[in-house]
Amino acid sequence: MSFGKNKKKKPEEAELDITPMIDVTFLLLIFFMVTSTMQATPDQDLATSENGDADNIAAYKNLTILAAKRPGGEPEIILEGKKMGSLDGFKTALEAMVIKAGGKDVQLMIYAERNVKSGDTGDVEGIIQEVVNEQEIDEIRITFAVKDKK
Repeated sequence: MSFGKNKKKKPEEAELDITPMIDVTFLLLIFFMVTSTMQATPDQDLATSENGDADNIAAYKNLTILAAKRPGGEPEIILEGKKMGSLDGFKTALEAMVIKAGGKDVQLMIYAERNVKSGDTGDVEGIIQEVVNEQEIDEIRITFAVKDKK
């Protein structure tokens, strides 16, 4: 009788060394971080006063943008004290204001609450640009201000 000769040996498990794979992953990560160009959000040009004098505030029409009351909702837009309800309502009112001005420059002072998203002010600027293009006027001068909650 032979003891232990007929027992099958377990095959040895090969260990996988993942160190080179981790090295390559980090090298690729560093390569793409170094070679990619980061694109920041475009800067907005703000109107500056000339010679330290304040602009004629009375000539501006007041446009107030209030933050959305619920997440994902539209902001509240108020033009000269009247609630617009939506961006389309704002566009209609702005077109009427431009027609009423009779070709004279329209100046808007945009007051936005601190927590209004920049995308919402961008949507309002887009509507203003659409009106400028459709009404074939030179420009609608806009100035930004921050409206604090009272």
